[in-house]
Amino acid sequence: MNTTTFELRALRVSDLLAALTHQPMQFLRELLSVPAPTVPQSAQQLMELADSYESTQPSYAADLRAAATAATRH
Repeated sequence: MNTTTFELRALRVSDLLAALTHQPMQFLRELLSVPAPTVPQSAQQLMELADSYESTQPSYAADLRAAATAATRH
């Protein structure tokens, strides 16, 4: 193995590492830039989710409604 071969292999490895780290870093950047929903928004989302589960899983829907109510009390 001569110096040129080593440099080409090193370049390929660095390109691979850059490609592997770019996607997770981009994902984390996007995740961190999204603001967390406020309690009223979260409670409303839970109520909407409860409505969608009411016909098939009424006890789960009741749990979701209870969580939404509890979240708005605090």
